[in-house]
Amino acid sequence: MRSSMDRPVVAGSAAVMTFTLVLALIVQAAPTRIPNGPDLMPLLPLMVLYIWAVRRPGFTAPWVIFLVGLATDFLTGGLLGVWALSFLVGFAFARPPVEEPATPGGELLPISLRFAALAGIVLVTAWAVGSLALGSWVSPAPLIADGVLSILLFPLLAFFFARRKERSTFS
Repeated sequence: MRSSMDRPVVAGSAAVMTFTLVLALIVQAAPTRIPNGPDLMPLLPLMVLYIWAVRRPGFTAPWVIFLVGLATDFLTGGLLGVWALSFLVGFAFARPPVEEPATPGGELLPISLRFAALAGIVLVTAWAVGSLALGSWVSPAPLIADGVLSILLFPLLAFFFARRKERSTFS
């Protein structure tokens, strides 16, 4: 049982997690199409979920992952359940290790490599489930572009998140 001193910290972390996830979902749903250009958007909700799974594994229960995936489906106009299922499958196979709580700043390369594996599993699952739901194979090119962008941007997001944590620890 947690002491009463830990409750404000846990409540504050839960509020910050909720805020960052809602912000990631809003940015994900925002129109980002460049005229006559590709429609690129990194998988921000997945990135935020993974960072929270590293920082506070207890906050990323399967029902939270499912709800974030479902919200991604709703806000992006995708087939209902594709991202929810893909996020769950990805986290089932590539969840960060719980035995050793890691901070994104200290282990940036291993965490980034694990995120790349997670993103790959999620994108392959989304492509396969989406293709099966539509009844024909669709081009994976847009998902590949989003995945590459997500994998390239993840270390930057994780680094800033770790820096914020270090500043709050030493203040």
